Amino acid sequence: MPVLSRVLGVTTIAFGALELAKPDLWAKPTGIVGPSPAMRAWHHGLGVRDVVSGLAMTFAPAGPALRAATLFRIVSDSTDALAFGINAPEARLKAKAVGAALGYAAVNALSLRWAGR
Repeated sequence: MPVLSRVLGVTTIAFGALELAKPDLWAKPTGIVGPSPAMRAWHHGLGVRDVVSGLAMTFAPAGPALRAATLFRIVSDSTDALAFGINAPEARLKAKAVGAALGYAAVNALSLRWAGR
């Protein structure tokens, strides 16, 4: 049973909802903040993506659909790592943001082991 995938899906929904409600909550640790409408739009886009991918991981049937949802999540976290790595203003913040994104991608990759059952 894909329990880990389901837990990660619910967690991702929560992350996305927080991103939508309070974009600065996730932005501040990366140092990528500012009052610009473009920055808010970027974080809102990430929030929507996370809610949708979390819903897919939570409710997709085990097998190919859940694997596809999980692979999308892994790619999303990998692109987050790239974007934060390029845009975070300091090396310390880059390392923290990239590490968090790649760590979440790795846990999602681990969940693929059980996604087909």
